[in-house]
Amino acid sequence: MKIKNILITAVIPLLMAVSVAGCQNPENVQETKTVVESKKVNTDEVKEMVVAVNVDSATEELPFSSVLLNRSQFWGGLVFQGLLISKENINNVEKDLCEEYTISPDGKTYVFILKDDVYWHDGEKLTVEDVVFSIETCLLAQEVNGYLKKGIEGINGAKMFEEGEAKSILGITVEGNSITIQISKQDNRFLGIMAQLPILPKHCLENIPMEELGSCDFWKMPIGSGPYKVVENKNNKEAVLVLSPQYSGKTPKIEQIRYIVLENPETDYFDMTVTSNPEIIKKYQGLYDYDIIKMDNLYYRYLYFNLDGRTGENENLLQSKRVRQALVMALDKNKIAEDIYKGSATVMDGGIPQNDGWYVEINNPDLNYNLEAAKKILIEEKFDFSKTIVLTRYNQDDISVKLLEAVADSWNQLGIKTEIIEIGSNDTNKLWVDTQWYDVGLKNLSAVDYSEWYNEYSSENQMWSVVLKNRPVFNVLIKALDGTKWAYERKMLYQEIQQMEKEQVFKIPLVIVPQYVIYNSKNLYIPETEFPNYYYYYDLNMSQWEIIKE
Repeated sequence: MKIKNILITAVIPLLMAVSVAGCQNPENVQETKTVVESKKVNTDEVKEMVVAVNVDSATEELPFSSVLLNRSQFWGGLVFQGLLISKENINNVEKDLCEEYTISPDGKTYVFILKDDVYWHDGEKLTVEDVVFSIETCLLAQEVNGYLKKGIEGINGAKMFEEGEAKSILGITVEGNSITIQISKQDNRFLGIMAQLPILPKHCLENIPMEELGSCDFWKMPIGSGPYKVVENKNNKEAVLVLSPQYSGKTPKIEQIRYIVLENPETDYFDMTVTSNPEIIKKYQGLYDYDIIKMDNLYYRYLYFNLDGRTGENENLLQSKRVRQALVMALDKNKIAEDIYKGSATVMDGGIPQNDGWYVEINNPDLNYNLEAAKKILIEEKFDFSKTIVLTRYNQDDISVKLLEAVADSWNQLGIKTEIIEIGSNDTNKLWVDTQWYDVGLKNLSAVDYSEWYNEYSSENQMWSVVLKNRPVFNVLIKALDGTKWAYERKMLYQEIQQMEKEQVFKIPLVIVPQYVIYNSKNLYIPETEFPNYYYYYDLNMSQWEIIKE
């Protein structure tokens, strides 16, 4: 197995330095606590919370990037607002920027009345034109959360606008402080989708080309309308957020939030961070000052096949389904999960976990771990063992390195030569820019629900339109899932799509890993707040968080 680096581009990490690893089960850790001496940022002058972004050394920069791509970023929820805000259930929403909203009896027309006293952090008034601009930008920008974009595309005329066939979205009209949105078919998730849409300042971004929006300088000092405004950013290593005098909602008690990249994660002080790294979890469970909160989230780790293979090297090498099945059979997922995730991750064979009531057990011996059978299949398929399978990953943390190395080592046991290429980027989209240079990719997916996993198989999805090209075998089922209204219908469709997933073998599901909030309970008070899923934006009840003065 060879490993080399290829630097495509450097981008700001997507999440608050969330590691892509599994985590140690809290029940398996001894309760012995120790006190660690650490360098503490001077917070005597103000009530300040320190947020660390690289407690697991996974990144060297702050996570300031487009909130259209990751609305769930902790800082994004402090700086930006939406028309609505989700509670612990994404579809349970409350008013945020809107004063009132109504829904027509047929569930297709939504009217939002914008508050009149809302201002951007630079003093400009926030208007319905900003709302329209944000919706349009969601359709046109290159880096947008898939769940959000798919929901917005349900608005009448959205597709025509997105494809350049219309200058505006037919289903959106404005009058005064009122914005009316008409969707093509009833969707009980639409309010939850609108709660994930961050309202962006049109006057700051309207002249930025859509292809540059995700990486433009605006995100270094973003201007929002939320309770905190960014007042300082030191080379994307440290940033300061303070209470915004323009904010019209309930004022938080914490006066200042400092984001820092830790110089030394072993000793430097922080009040809060988020991680899924098992070694980090284990370490802080043993420290007297820190408490840990487990979040209920869908965080998938999986491999996917670039079916066309590397240009000039491995074209058609992975076209054979039996070859792909053999590669799956060579992976002892349970051993990999135990070795790397210490038993805390849930091993997967599809998009729905085995402990879920909608899971369908399909006994497919062609996918069970069997090294001898896998080798036999490759020989029968006349697999070219002189070829090298190139694997890639875009995450830089140690656990991702170990995971891909474990996969490569397993395939080496079949006599397959492997090479690992690091793209030097935390941006998933870089994988779809050019697929000519790798055969198999390691990817993570932070999902709101199971539909996100299966929507990746759609030919309309950016990933699969590149990787699968003209293989729309899932489209009919995905369209039917999108149109379901009743739970029993959805369950039946999920059963069908799980069967098809195991038949097609386009992905190799590996594990689902939980995430944890680590916080200093001696300095920071967090009320009984639900952390249901780190990957969508919801009300964290920040007005009740407090810095404890001892």
